[in-house]
Amino acid sequence: MTELLIAALAGLLLGHLLDLAFVRFYTSEDLATPLHHCPACRSPFRARFASPLTGYVMSLGRCPDCRAGLPVRSVILPLGGAALFTTSVAVFDNFGPGIVGGVFATVFLTLTLTDFERRLLPNRIVYPSIVLAIALSWVWPHVSVPEVLAGGLAGLALGVSLLIVSLPFGKGAFGIGDVKMIALIGFVVGPASLLVGVFVGSVVGGLIAATLIVARLKSRRDYMPHGPYLALGAVIALFWGPELWDIYTG
Repeated sequence: MTELLIAALAGLLLGHLLDLAFVRFYTSEDLATPLHHCPACRSPFRARFASPLTGYVMSLGRCPDCRAGLPVRSVILPLGGAALFTTSVAVFDNFGPGIVGGVFATVFLTLTLTDFERRLLPNRIVYPSIVLAIALSWVWPHVSVPEVLAGGLAGLALGVSLLIVSLPFGKGAFGIGDVKMIALIGFVVGPASLLVGVFVGSVVGGLIAATLIVARLKSRRDYMPHGPYLALGAVIALFWGPELWDIYTG
């Protein structure tokens, strides 16, 4: 129970830190510039926003200076991080790998939000995460370091292949950001779980896109992000990829 509480606190803090830096991930703004809590008026950072959720709750979801609505991600990221860290420690049943798994799961959650909010999978998140995945590749109990490296290369090859196949469907069908994200997934989970993650993400994304088109809520020409569904597949592959691969291979 103590480990789960520590994991929840760690996820809450990481999610909060990612929220504070969120806008800087997809702009050229220096990560070291002063923080602000409102993307609308960029008002000076107030102390109440230094701890997770506190500023959002105390301000009733609105900027205390300009009264614009604060981003809901200020709630989603800390609470999502806490849930993902706790789940990771419970699934791995090992505190070290569980904490590392929580870090990458929260990264995938952050990429989901950047894709929904800005239609971007920022290099400022993807590239450092790849480096971190390689540096921590020795942590995983069921995937060796060579397998992690092979997973990254396989992810890059798979992503490029999907990009080439998608070219006849137009520029928005599949992007370079999606290629980089698949490579990141491979560096995190290894080659077997990579296939699980991409398969799950593609199926879920395809079903949701088809449903939206049939319901006439979207057309074939509308932008439909792949990142959130790849992120979902990545988290499933991270937590349960080896078991699902074993079921598939018998």
